[in-house]
Amino acid sequence: MIATETVKTVVVVLFGLCILWIIVIIVKNDMHTIVRALLVTAVLGLALFYLNQTKLEKLSFTAIKQDLFPLKARTFTFEKQEVYVDGRPITTFSFDEPGPRLALDMMNGGKHMVIKDIRPVNSVLERLGLPPITAGVAELASITGNGLDSDKYRWDAYEKGVLVIERGICRDMTAAQTFPCISRITITAR
Repeated sequence: MIATETVKTVVVVLFGLCILWIIVIIVKNDMHTIVRALLVTAVLGLALFYLNQTKLEKLSFTAIKQDLFPLKARTFTFEKQEVYVDGRPITTFSFDEPGPRLALDMMNGGKHMVIKDIRPVNSVLERLGLPPITAGVAELASITGNGLDSDKYRWDAYEKGVLVIERGICRDMTAAQTFPCISRITITAR
């Protein structure tokens, strides 16, 4: 991954050199290469436009691809349940299969997973009418050391209370795919 500002600086320098190239071509009246110069300048101009518009702080091919072509919003069905425990409301959203996709990265040599890309989670929270999260978290089992906390991700400082997302493995038979997904979201009010 490369910092966006570094890439932006390189593209600005290359764009400036292309403008110089076009000026030299016009002065020398060498119109055979003008199309090539204009094409390269246009590509660099589009790259510069993208770099000025993007909110990504670090760039990679995967991040750019997901930024330019976000995952289409998949429909999902869920069941909402509210119960009170010790006077505190606990709201649970259980998703039917296939549930919403969950973007995960490996940590600790693949023993545990971490949510770094929060956009899919925020997309689901938005569709449920809930406030977004601001940062990713590691799998709860990597923090507590308890095997029962595997496949759970917890945000203690969530706006509505304590947010817990449980991961599942979903199968989409229409596309013959298996992927990590959100099986349940639980919010315990403070």
